[in-house]
Amino acid sequence: MNQSPIPVETTFVDFKCPHCGSSVAFPDQWIGKTQECPNCLQILIVPKPGVEVGAKLPIPIKTRRMLLRRLVPSDSNDLLEIVGDEELIRYHDWYAYDEEQVQDWLRRDGNKLLFERGHDFCLALQLLDQPKVIGYIAMAYREKDNSEMALNVLVNRNYQRQGFATEAVRASMKLIFTEVNVHRLCTWCDSRNLAGVHLLEKVGLRCEGRFIKCKLMKGEWVDTVQYALLQEEYVSAA
Repeated sequence: MNQSPIPVETTFVDFKCPHCGSSVAFPDQWIGKTQECPNCLQILIVPKPGVEVGAKLPIPIKTRRMLLRRLVPSDSNDLLEIVGDEELIRYHDWYAYDEEQVQDWLRRDGNKLLFERGHDFCLALQLLDQPKVIGYIAMAYREKDNSEMALNVLVNRNYQRQGFATEAVRASMKLIFTEVNVHRLCTWCDSRNLAGVHLLEKVGLRCEGRFIKCKLMKGEWVDTVQYALLQEEYVSAA
């Protein structure tokens, strides 16, 4: 006779939200990962048992030359130089934005959270020595348990070949692997985008394969290459 499996008891972690101070509880499978406070809807990081208050998402991020922060409406002109540049986005699967589309993007982005799977969570790349946004980095969860994340970066053509993209991706990888405890980082690149391929290899991502004519981009079937890195590989390399 087949017996029903014995249910596994779920253990919860009780703590206070770092934003609103209310008491919350999440299953221990979320320890070290992001969740949304059910009271104030802000992102928090579930702490280990015994820690009284959860952690906030450590953003903005300061690097040697940049501040990685959330986008704001006043970024529209700088962003238009980037996403409105058809030559810059020739290896991406979307077309150049106009001014109205950029402003609409900024309005919608203000309500997006890192916790939302399937939606890009964008950070502006602002220079420290002047109030100039030279690019942005986009992150998005791919799995329901927040174990895998995708990443993409775009830098103004006038600021390329100066290491800004590398600096931004490395800072984002630190956030992804050490702050929000993601198991795997994965991204893809048009195989013709040699600069993009070089960047992914430079920051230590591992090529997992080339896919022949697997993506229809702007009316043309193109090859893509997929890159990934596990948290354990990142920690070992560090």
